[in-house]
Amino acid sequence: MIGNLKVNEEKLRDLYLRSLALGEIQGPPTGYPTVDKPWLKYYDAEAILYTLPPMTVYEYLLQRNQHHIDQIALNYFQRKITFGELFQNINNVTKAFLEQGIQRGDIVTISMPNTPEAVYMFYALSRIGAIANMVDPRTSAEGIAEYLKEAESKMAVVIDVAYEKIDKIADETKLEKIISVSPSHSLPLPLKMAYRLKDKIEKSKNKPHYQHTPMSWEEFYEIGKKSVRLVKPYRINRTVFEPNQPLVIVHTGGTTGIPKGVQLSNENINAVAYQSVLTGIDMQRQHNWLDIMPPFIAYGVGMGLHLPLTIGMETILIPQFDPKKFDLLIDKYRPIHMVGVPSYWGTIIKSKKLKNQDLSYMIAPTVGGDAMDIQLEQDANEFLRQHKCNYPITKGYGMTEVCGGVAGTVVANNEIGSVGIPFTETTIGIFDETTGKELPYYQPGEVCITGPNVMLGYFKNEEATKDIMRTHEDGKVWIHSGDIGYMTENGNLFIVDRIKRLIIRYDGFKIFPSLIEKVIMESGLVKACKVVGMPDIEHSQGKLPCAYIQVPEQTSLSNREIEDQLRVLCDCKLPEYAQPKRFQFISEFSLTPVGKIDTLKLENEIREEVQREQKTYRKV
Repeated sequence: MIGNLKVNEEKLRDLYLRSLALGEIQGPPTGYPTVDKPWLKYYDAEAILYTLPPMTVYEYLLQRNQHHIDQIALNYFQRKITFGELFQNINNVTKAFLEQGIQRGDIVTISMPNTPEAVYMFYALSRIGAIANMVDPRTSAEGIAEYLKEAESKMAVVIDVAYEKIDKIADETKLEKIISVSPSHSLPLPLKMAYRLKDKIEKSKNKPHYQHTPMSWEEFYEIGKKSVRLVKPYRINRTVFEPNQPLVIVHTGGTTGIPKGVQLSNENINAVAYQSVLTGIDMQRQHNWLDIMPPFIAYGVGMGLHLPLTIGMETILIPQFDPKKFDLLIDKYRPIHMVGVPSYWGTIIKSKKLKNQDLSYMIAPTVGGDAMDIQLEQDANEFLRQHKCNYPITKGYGMTEVCGGVAGTVVANNEIGSVGIPFTETTIGIFDETTGKELPYYQPGEVCITGPNVMLGYFKNEEATKDIMRTHEDGKVWIHSGDIGYMTENGNLFIVDRIKRLIIRYDGFKIFPSLIEKVIMESGLVKACKVVGMPDIEHSQGKLPCAYIQVPEQTSLSNREIEDQLRVLCDCKLPEYAQPKRFQFISEFSLTPVGKIDTLKLENEIREEVQREQKTYRKV
């Protein structure tokens, strides 16, 4: 009772703050966002007062769709799977896991792209109370071995094209069972036959020699199908749910350090899904959703998969996504909703395939995962307007440690450059990194987050957990994002840069790479730009900015001419201490698995280049 009372009191306080923000009542102005919560004026009272009851992700999925079993849940290369079939398949996979000895608390490592089998396993493990350790199949054999050993998994399920990696390192781990899944298993029959014929021909040319014989998905699934265990598709096992227990482990991208396992609970995944619905974006059961985000990232499993399925949308699974072919997917599936990262829109707005297309069917062309360049956002919005779409780019903000999403734009408040307003049950504040004090509106500081999306902690990494999860004066646990941003009096959040991307000179001056990138991109001379720190060889410490430049395919200027013009522009628009030390021209940027420019790789490249130059200079 006390817990519920506390929640109700906080809800009532938020309702009071909404009235305050709307000017319906008078109150003492403080000028601090986490006190005022100005974003609440964009939500109705029902959205603020509503709280999703604690339950497993499977229970939430079932609760939302058990009376709509004939509707389409998944679309896999035009193979349509109804909610009834989805629940039956989850049921059989649940029994298969149980028959293989998987119990509550066990960690099963799943290394799969977006396939129906990955969906079945995710929800099946939640029914058991087991944990899905989601690993990118593109990870090296050594990397996968580390994940397996860390989790002490006795079972791994892997896409067949990555099985060789598991086979090589299995003896180093505690694996007792390996299940290999072909991406062709759930394909429509003609595509399945064509895929398997091609696969057979390729294997005949280069027959693999495995040390361990895996169990096929067909064998695994048949075990569950034949099981006589009393597990029924539409039954909720209420004894399974335990509050604040791990449901899934997803791994940080590692672009700013060693990847860490992020433990997310049922409450976390459910919270990001239902709060997204409360933003007021028109999301309905009869809509479809293009899911290009892989299930091994928080953004993918929470917002790419669980969100549309709990709404009841037809979720289109794309197992292997090529950003250069994004326009072909849009043309083929005509998605009403989709999620992606900002860089994908550079491809879309230049697409010849979509040049004369009517995109009026789109409601939420959503981007997240990275800050969107203002010019690209404006260009994308103009592209959508010209193609009869009634909605601008829908932006969001989040990170793995908060289940992928904590803020998003609403119809009434979609300011250019912002990443939206906090979700209904989420509080975002801007704090001074040194003093820990909260900062006023418009003043940049570290973005900190508290609410139901906050992770349980890093897996077996207490030190890193304490560093990012800190208890503030209000008694709440806040995630320290490592992002620098500011908030406006309307509740709009703007991301300026990453703290770890800050370039600190030998004299202590701090340089925001994003400031330099903005000036360079506004020149119209470059296709893309990323600024990283390079060693300052003239001083014992400190770094200087190095600008990596990708030029347009069609340009009459040489690299030297472009550099000369950029130096003049930077000299005019940037302070002396922020002038780029070097311009590096690059044909194409390397991307992380989720489509962000790999800044860590750029930093390593320029550091190694400077070191080589130093060695050459010393020899001379």
